[in-house]
Amino acid sequence: ALPRKHSSLIFQLRTGHITLNKHLHRISKTPSAKCEKCNAHEKTVHHFLMVCHTFARQRNTLKEEVGPRNCNLRYLLNEGKGMRATLKYIAHTKRMEQSSGNVTPPEEKE
Repeated sequence: ALPRKHSSLIFQLRTGHITLNKHLHRISKTPSAKCEKCNAHEKTVHHFLMVCHTFARQRNTLKEEVGPRNCNLRYLLNEGKGMRATLKYIAHTKRMEQSSGNVTPPEEKE
């Protein structure tokens, strides 16, 4: 099982209630829902994890870890290996550091 901090972040990603512009705009905390990095799309969970060109290098590492067939939101946010890989991706992007701190998951115990 993941520590509470990590479980909470995964839950926020699943629901979309997270510090990404789509949600922040909906609650009037930012003037636009657009991604501040590429300015082409709304900054949704899907955009952040699967599309934004700013994080292409980190996403490639994520795809290598889970395999191209498992690189989808359902797997990344629900399966153990996928959730750990997602947390590593987020830690490498440093995108959530201000709101969540270091989200690198602890090493798995055997």
